[in-house]
Amino acid sequence: MVQAPPVAAPTPTRERLIAAAIEVFAEQGYEGARLHDIARAAGLTTGAVYANFRGKAELLFAAIGTRAGAEVDGLLAAAAGTDTRTLLAELGDRLPQNGPRPEPSLLVDALAAARRDDDLAALLRDRLAHREQLLSAVVERARSDGAITDAVSTDAIARFCTMLTTGALVLRGLGIEQPDPNEWHALIARLLDALTPSEDGHE
Repeated sequence: MVQAPPVAAPTPTRERLIAAAIEVFAEQGYEGARLHDIARAAGLTTGAVYANFRGKAELLFAAIGTRAGAEVDGLLAAAAGTDTRTLLAELGDRLPQNGPRPEPSLLVDALAAARRDDDLAALLRDRLAHREQLLSAVVERARSDGAITDAVSTDAIARFCTMLTTGALVLRGLGIEQPDPNEWHALIARLLDALTPSEDGHE
């Protein structure tokens, strides 16, 4: 199983900068925000920003990563010992979650800005690639447990899940109303049923 890389606990200074960045990015947008404004909102100097982050792209990436998608990453990292069917169902059920969380709207900004910011694009690609590796490990374990058919490749399933989770965050960031939880659960169950090998061994 792929393990998530260890992440050092944020220092108080980093936490203050990230909290300030969330506020400033939400108000001014990624491209309109200046590091000076973020430092001032945190009660720090611009030098403190550069002492903790390489630039605005890395700061936005940290702001997004404080909570957005963290519950999914944590669930994937703790996958050992969990029934794979139950795990995949829980992942699916968590996608359309509501709540007053600013980070998904920052993701919308980040995706738009990444078209013109190579550093930000690289950071986002790396994060998505890491999540896809974790998903691939879960799918492979499900396949070895006989819970997923061999008729669909691991890469295709992992990419589908990555696209679904990313799309869910974007929709939440845009404030689009989420589906009925019971109806969504029924859909996820049907999708998992379609990936389950038939009893007669035919795919």
